[in-house]
Amino acid sequence: MADQEKALLDDIQDRLAEWQQGDLTFDCAEFLFLDQSEDENEPYEPLLDAGIEGCVVISQTCDVVRDITKIPNVTVCPLVKIDGQRVSDVEKGMAPRYGFLANVPNGVVADFSRAMSVSKKLLIGWQRTRGCTNDNELLEFATSLERFFGRFAFPDNFSDSLRSLRSIVYGKHEKNSDLGRALRSIRELRVYPHENWTNEKSVPVTFVLVLEQEEDRELKDRDLIWKEISEKLKAIEWVEPFSLHEDEMYLTTLIDMTAAEYLSSYPLDLNALSYARRYIKG
Repeated sequence: MADQEKALLDDIQDRLAEWQQGDLTFDCAEFLFLDQSEDENEPYEPLLDAGIEGCVVISQTCDVVRDITKIPNVTVCPLVKIDGQRVSDVEKGMAPRYGFLANVPNGVVADFSRAMSVSKKLLIGWQRTRGCTNDNELLEFATSLERFFGRFAFPDNFSDSLRSLRSIVYGKHEKNSDLGRALRSIRELRVYPHENWTNEKSVPVTFVLVLEQEEDRELKDRDLIWKEISEKLKAIEWVEPFSLHEDEMYLTTLIDMTAAEYLSSYPLDLNALSYARRYIKG
């Protein structure tokens, strides 16, 4: 390799070291995607979406900084402006396609439903803005990505069973009541099946409430949290083969639960009720 080429690659690698997952740029104002072509002789045509605010890196940091000769591209998602009602939906976990970032204008979010590859040579030419300002925000952004791209496909009958619970959670989450405070004290809502999801005879489930640490909870009393949530779980009208297990609920925290407990349970679409709210601005 010529000395000049090596020096160029070394310079690119040094500049790439400044970037990480969650970093964003407002220099990228267009998003490229493929659409059906109006020309019957062409299978598709490239289109540019100019209605974006910028883009955010969603590639893992290790891939961003890896040797450009090994991984020459990174993946970005567009930054888009949404209205106040949609922001509220994101806060409540009703719009997992969107993710919050700390260092953006009011109402601007990452749209995970669209992705584009860009070369690392192009990336380093853009002005970088740190999208996440601390480790906690980085973790929560990564969790939002995982939630969108790694969501488990629950059986239809199970999803149908949870419609009433979902309605209660979304309707009561912001209320100034013990139930509202209990919901806002939950970091993640997960479920543990006592049989395989595909069992056609019976699948009893236990709900796993991963609470915020006590100092971060609006409702400190775990017994009161249990009472408020238990009443709603017992009111679920289950569609066979699903039912509520006799051990209906398990309260824990991320610090207290084991890796086995976490990995053997499944995150519900009702999670993100608490951590998503931390990013919202105005």
